[in-house]
Amino acid sequence: MIPAVWLTGRSGQALAVASGLLALGLIWLGAVAPLWSWYADRQTVLEQRQVVLAHMQGLAAGLPALRAASANRQGAEAEGGMLPGATDAVAAAALQETVQKMATTAGASLSSVETLPSATKADRWHKVSLRISLNAPWPVLMSLMRAVDRSPTRIFIADVHFHSPAVVAHSTNLPIQASMVLYGFRPAAGGPGT
Repeated sequence: MIPAVWLTGRSGQALAVASGLLALGLIWLGAVAPLWSWYADRQTVLEQRQVVLAHMQGLAAGLPALRAASANRQGAEAEGGMLPGATDAVAAAALQETVQKMATTAGASLSSVETLPSATKADRWHKVSLRISLNAPWPVLMSLMRAVDRSPTRIFIADVHFHSPAVVAHSTNLPIQASMVLYGFRPAAGGPGT
């Protein structure tokens, strides 16, 4: 128990002020500071949501223009990257002609070309595939593969096989048997045979 001398005079006043400050500090730490922090956190969340809302509204406002650009791009895809042709057979012939020109430019001649049946028919495009075989030295094969890779028409290479004669010292001028599948896509908007 506190002696009565401490409750009166300057000591009592100092004790009363200290008790009052302690009570205010406890109220501040126990009630006001958490409420203040909660309010500041809610204000930050609200500001972040307003920024996201403004961003989303900007995206929504630009959506019609993006749809129009996408429609224009889809129309131009046939010219820029897609195989031409209204049917898979026409697109396969165009792909074969393109590959034949690339092989001739690279210095190779194709020994066989086989059109593969299309297993992939999506709503917007059809996959058109060729299996080619050729005999050529390694630099010529690499030149052909680079030409396919750099083609303005999107042509992809898959299922590559190389067979070389068993020689102890391989020369880069020895012919290598190679076979690979080349494929591209054509727009699906077409008539019969698509």
